Amino acid sequence: MSTLQDDGRLALAESVVAQPVYLAWGRGKPAWDATPEPEPSDATALIDEVGRRLATHVGYCKPVNNPADPAEIELPGNGRYTASATPTPWVYVRVVFAFDDAEGETLREFGLFLNSQPKAGLPAGQRYFTPGQIERPGRLYMVDRLQAFTRSGHVRNTFEYVLPF
Repeated sequence: MSTLQDDGRLALAESVVAQPVYLAWGRGKPAWDATPEPEPSDATALIDEVGRRLATHVGYCKPVNNPADPAEIELPGNGRYTASATPTPWVYVRVVFAFDDAEGETLREFGLFLNSQPKAGLPAGQRYFTPGQIERPGRLYMVDRLQAFTRSGHVRNTFEYVLPF
């Protein structure tokens, strides 16, 4: 039986860090409010995407296993990590949405997309895109469904993920 090697995991992590990473959010299905649906493993898009934002930071990190050691990155479920200047098999993605991104929308679903391409002719430096502004959606790496919430323009939503390879 073949075994994926650490060097191969580094190659996968490097390929992700080298391409654009976007976090999309969507309305999902209102029926999920009463009966949650588990995340599929074969999705290629969100159910009802509202928009997506280019990641604020994509880089390497490594687990912090000793509770006494400081962790710069903390995720639910006791995920504790520290940034790494050199490639590791863990990629840290941080996305900070602007205050007015999707203001007033009810959101239920998130998706991390790799290698999306916005349409040509959009303003230079634009980081948030509606579905009509996307030429190629890219590959959907992960889907996260959560309890519905209404997006407030008074909150700057930040999302962090660690992608293991």
